[in-house]
Amino acid sequence: MPSRREFIQAGLAISVTPVALPIRESVGAVPSIAPHASQPLYCIMCDTRSSWSSAFAREAERLGVRVERTSGDITDFWFNDLSRRWKDGPVAIGGLTAHGPLFCLERLGWDHGLRVVLRGTHRVLDTGHVEHAISGPSPAITAARADLAGADWPSHVARLVTRCPVAGRTTAATVRSSQPDSRRADVHDTLLSWVIAPKAAHVP
Repeated sequence: MPSRREFIQAGLAISVTPVALPIRESVGAVPSIAPHASQPLYCIMCDTRSSWSSAFAREAERLGVRVERTSGDITDFWFNDLSRRWKDGPVAIGGLTAHGPLFCLERLGWDHGLRVVLRGTHRVLDTGHVEHAISGPSPAITAARADLAGADWPSHVARLVTRCPVAGRTTAATVRSSQPDSRRADVHDTLLSWVIAPKAAHVP
């Protein structure tokens, strides 16, 4: 397991490194997800510095999912909570965060038999519109496309993440908001939605 010093150093390196996150417009853009009906989340993560992420968290709480709030640093959450839980057995987690937390948790998850099964990139364009590039289980992506075009997209992303189906077939899509978002001054111009879940032993 990475030491606290190594974990913090990795997080600092991520925070100052620009990252390009392309989403391919094709079936199979992410690894196939285990062929079961659903997978409950241990918790979801949000960044309290972002109004979008905070709205995402409020909807997740309304849906009955535990919320872990951070200001970008997940070190304490990892060492005092999630690392211990994953030692007992892999459980799914989700979030709407900046790139750093996802980068760290995805790689830590590999050692516990988990992987990213749903990924979305939500970024503000020069026009003020928000572009959503999402990949994951086909039923979830298909159902979410129309909802993501509206102003209340963080709440729809919360429903997408917390109700992410576990299915074999995956796909990807890009959706642009129908109107410019008045919250374009949000601390993050780009956020990632994600679900990290246990890897299936067999996918047909």
